[in-house]
Amino acid sequence: MLRAILAFAISVNLLAGVSDAPARAALDSIGAEDLKGDLSFLSSDAMQGRFTPSPELDIAAEFIASKFRAAGLEPGGDKDYFQTAAMVSRRLPTLRSGLRVYSGTTLLVVPVAAIQIRDMSAAAQILRAPVLVVAIDDADKLKTANLKGKVVMVAQPDADKLTDAQKTGLRTIHQTLTSSDAALEVRIIRKSTGAAQPRLLSSDQAAEHRVPQIAVVDERLWNLLTRSKTIPRLSASMRLPAPEDRNVILKNVIGILRGSDPTLKDTCVLLTAHYDHIGTGETASQLSVSPPKADDRIYNGANDDGSGTVSVIEIARALARINPHPSRSMVFMTFFGEELGELGAKYYAKHPVFPAAKTMADLNLEQLGRTDSTVGKQVENATLTGYQYSDVTKFLEQAGRETGIKVYEDKDASEEYFLRSDNEALARLGIPAHTIAVAYDFPDYHAVGDEWQKIDYENMAKVDRMIGLALVNLANSTTAPQWNAENPKTAPFREARGNIY
Repeated sequence: MLRAILAFAISVNLLAGVSDAPARAALDSIGAEDLKGDLSFLSSDAMQGRFTPSPELDIAAEFIASKFRAAGLEPGGDKDYFQTAAMVSRRLPTLRSGLRVYSGTTLLVVPVAAIQIRDMSAAAQILRAPVLVVAIDDADKLKTANLKGKVVMVAQPDADKLTDAQKTGLRTIHQTLTSSDAALEVRIIRKSTGAAQPRLLSSDQAAEHRVPQIAVVDERLWNLLTRSKTIPRLSASMRLPAPEDRNVILKNVIGILRGSDPTLKDTCVLLTAHYDHIGTGETASQLSVSPPKADDRIYNGANDDGSGTVSVIEIARALARINPHPSRSMVFMTFFGEELGELGAKYYAKHPVFPAAKTMADLNLEQLGRTDSTVGKQVENATLTGYQYSDVTKFLEQAGRETGIKVYEDKDASEEYFLRSDNEALARLGIPAHTIAVAYDFPDYHAVGDEWQKIDYENMAKVDRMIGLALVNLANSTTAPQWNAENPKTAPFREARGNIY
């Protein structure tokens, strides 16, 4: 513990001399007009909201790669600037018949309209299978139960009413059933949660057997499972068509500015953002977002996260002008699939260009363009998640002092959002990784009104200069940033860091 605290203090003390005058001169070239030009294309209606996967997302990837190429960055992918991920897009099927539940001679039919398929891997034909009813607070009994061929039913309260213990119980039930030989998992719920979204799976995941899971809105079954003193012996029948699987290739876009130090160039710092968004009304309806409007069905995603993407592009272009390059290598990267669960970042974490042990830090960029935060105007301000988690914060604070940007801690949001963006996948490898934002929340978040005309480009250019300077200072620092050992919430990340050395 003492050694970790000393390392943290030493690296902070080194900051006084790491600022780089040539870098500041190069970063002065970042201008509002360049950012506006890039973003007005990436978040235009022609890009149809950059859903993962979509032809428009592929066009966005080509656009970003062209900018990296023009800047003279070294390609960092397995195919030029593209790190390609072969995945399967799985669309869950449309039911043609409902669920039939038998109690002696009594038949209860749940219609198709009351059923949502949540998970499955193959067609299933279930004929009068015995039903096993399990309570959330008795989830552990499934671990020793005979599940073969059975339909497992559980009553699930509304999401906003679930206790932590109930959430744990539901996870235990699903994890126990997922790869078991049960026939079907049935969640009895009180209100519909909407249509299930397509899943993006690796080839291995797509080939795995998964017990089908459905959600059912039926007051009769709810009362039977929650209000009956004695639950009668039940059996159930259902026919599930096969899901529709489609092979897709998705792309992280990676450019490298190779370091100049003979030793440190084999280590790197990352600057990242996600370039996908949630598409149009048709794709966004599968997510929990604001509904589209009658005259606008495109979720342009200008601030989330077109602003982060064009900032990566412009900072890369500016820093590529520095001669000699900073000591460590810099990896500029945009991820696919953040809106569907940080898919691109998780893929990179499994297939890194630089090993985790050689990756010093990640600055992940989200929502840098809107200054009209829901908590008040944010001009010449920036904040980051996990503010007290590592001494990466000190590099940003110093760069802020030198560029006129106040880097401040939002105590409520700093921890809440730490595991809600692409930095999470890298932090779980042990890499000090944070997400930088101007506004954590803003009008039009995940709404069709998030358009390029609402961006404060002058302010974004100033924030980008600060981020670029912090990145250079990280790349030139002789000591790698450390997780803050005095903060107990960093324990899993410190442990992961220790495991890669």
